[in-house]
Amino acid sequence: AHVVVAKFAWHLPLYRQAQMFAGQGVALDRATLMFWVRRAAWWLKPLYDRLLLYIRSQERVYCDETPLPRLDPGRGRTKVCQLWAQAVDDRPWQGPAMPAVGYVFAEGRDTAALQEQMAAFAGILQVDGYAAYKALVRRRRSGAKVRLVFCLSHARRKFVAVFKTTKSEVARDVIARIGAVYAIEERIRGTAAETRRRV
Repeated sequence: AHVVVAKFAWHLPLYRQAQMFAGQGVALDRATLMFWVRRAAWWLKPLYDRLLLYIRSQERVYCDETPLPRLDPGRGRTKVCQLWAQAVDDRPWQGPAMPAVGYVFAEGRDTAALQEQMAAFAGILQVDGYAAYKALVRRRRSGAKVRLVFCLSHARRKFVAVFKTTKSEVARDVIARIGAVYAIEERIRGTAAETRRRV
């Protein structure tokens, strides 16, 4: 458990952990540490699968991706892969779902990777404006419907960029209106959905 937490939570590579153990008089080969990591992953996989199943069974899921460099042996450099996050959090409106987040590693950021992950999902998918999400909805083969909802902060960024370059009064007005919405959301966060809707 210590080796796995050190590797994934504290970003300590196995070779460095082996050096640290050696400094304390404990001789552990990196291959042994790698075996322990694989064994822990084997034990945790059913829990991981159950977590993703729970998240994807919810009515609303938040999804985002971030670049994740990984070693690419033989090429002498790293390859940029993706870490997709899928999350549920109903706490801001006293919803029924327990908060959870699951991470899915993928070689790429394309629609195929997303389509494979969300094959059985039906419901509201909160996302940024990345085109793969729109393509997911267009290519959906199953009868399961996905409705995309977009992040207001991503939309706001576009108006901020326009204002910075053009000093547009329309962009300034939109930014101010979004700010007013943020202030209202701050005031009602944590209240019941009906209260939020009424406000």
